[in-house]
Amino acid sequence: MANHLGRIEAPVMIGVGAAFDFLAGTKRQAPRWMQRKGLEWLFRLCSEPRRLWRCYTYGVPGFTILTIGDLARRAMRRLRASARRGTI
Repeated sequence: MANHLGRIEAPVMIGVGAAFDFLAGTKRQAPRWMQRKGLEWLFRLCSEPRRLWRCYTYGVPGFTILTIGDLARRAMRRLRASARRGTI
């Protein structure tokens, strides 16, 4: 979508991933147990490693690092607020 941003006149772009492929039956979905355990990404990576390895190799660690940083900042804010109230 980012590559086509200047070429497509649309007020909103929404990424749907493989949703249309699943609905059309051109790609298999992960088994239910993998979906329930949050492992659908692993099924997709094993199904299409050449296409998806970069996304998961670079995107996932970056997201994880940002998420951990955000959680740490929130925890520090809560600790400071508790310390100010004297509830630690």
